[in-house]
Amino acid sequence: MNKIRFIVIAFLASTMFFACKPEAYKEVGEPANNITAITGSWQLAKVVQVDKDAENKGFPFKEADLTSLFPYTEFRLTLNSANGAPTTFTTTPGNSPRIITLASGTWSVDDIKTPKVITLTSGSTSQKITLGAYPNAVSRRLKVSLERRSAADDKLLIGYSYEFVKQ
Repeated sequence: MNKIRFIVIAFLASTMFFACKPEAYKEVGEPANNITAITGSWQLAKVVQVDKDAENKGFPFKEADLTSLFPYTEFRLTLNSANGAPTTFTTTPGNSPRIITLASGTWSVDDIKTPKVITLTSGSTSQKITLGAYPNAVSRRLKVSLERRSAADDKLLIGYSYEFVKQ
């Protein structure tokens, strides 16, 4: 009986050992160029304000959609690039609040392959924007966020999430 049990266990173990082999996956293509994806003219489509203090304290009301309160959808952002690298930008606020205070200048990213932060620079002034999502085949929206901090102690007070659609 032990001999049969040993043979069965040995057979099962060898079957499992030889059945497990790495699969050869086909190439999925070239990686997406995120700089090319975010380059272009963008129109603001949605604005959400997040009360970070309420969020930290666990309050139930933390977010407010501000899109329809002001003419935010008039705001335009144009990001230009050359040879897969960021170059210049322009903003056209129309009657919208100036979510980006700079009118034009140059832009750069923290990582050329997988950027997380865009830095807009005009002269000696700069403004950082955090990327929330790149546009892709599934979603054509560029999502970014900005933070407002207390001048006294640099405490994070309010965050803004912006969704842009390509023009």
